[in-house]
Amino acid sequence: MAADLFFDLDRTLWDFDRNSREALRLIFEEHARSEMPEPVSVDAFIRVYERENERCWASYQAGQMTQAELRPTRFRRTLEALGLEASAVREELAHALGRAYVERSPFLPHLIPGAMELVEQLRGKGHRLFIITNGFEEVQHIKMEHSGLKPHFEAVFTSDALGHKKPAPEAFHASLRAAASRPEDAVMIGDDLVCDVVGARRVGMRAVHFNPKAQAHREQVWRTVTDLGQILHLPLTRHSASMP
Repeated sequence: MAADLFFDLDRTLWDFDRNSREALRLIFEEHARSEMPEPVSVDAFIRVYERENERCWASYQAGQMTQAELRPTRFRRTLEALGLEASAVREELAHALGRAYVERSPFLPHLIPGAMELVEQLRGKGHRLFIITNGFEEVQHIKMEHSGLKPHFEAVFTSDALGHKKPAPEAFHASLRAAASRPEDAVMIGDDLVCDVVGARRVGMRAVHFNPKAQAHREQVWRTVTDLGQILHLPLTRHSASMP
């Protein structure tokens, strides 16, 4: 019998890096370039932003920063690192960039290569498909709609709606209950080793690690794929394999 498949969204199906960089190029030209104290390339802006965004997301995941704080803070720190001194102008620009980014990036449609073909074939095999994501409720549904993924999934479970973030067991238990599924009948598929793989394993779900760069690690994983198409060849049936 076909398993219930729970996917992460960003960097697993939705090409977060490509979409984000495309949005950042647009908002840099629209809002930031003319405000910089000296010439700054868009590539430098993106590079610094991605570093600061990663740090802010780590704080958000740890409960040290709210969603409302994260959005301007990552841009405030980017502008500061690029030489823009503290002022009302910098603060206003950070908020403007935060708003513009959210208004741009979720509407971009680029998927990880093979993502659409994968979900179409999995549905054809009788699998029920769901999303579990730590992304924000208001933007993750936009991504699903504008990328074309939405019709293939029965539900999207966000950390906002669940009240818990992966890898917390409560996030997985709540998603399984809402999907009328059980850990032994479900498989989690995601790129984040801790949030997706370790988190799912802790509640008794099998987990597939999408690891396109083949990065080395020491975690015990049920299956690893470097290409989404490889998922089609896995034994994705209920009770198909014992847990590691």
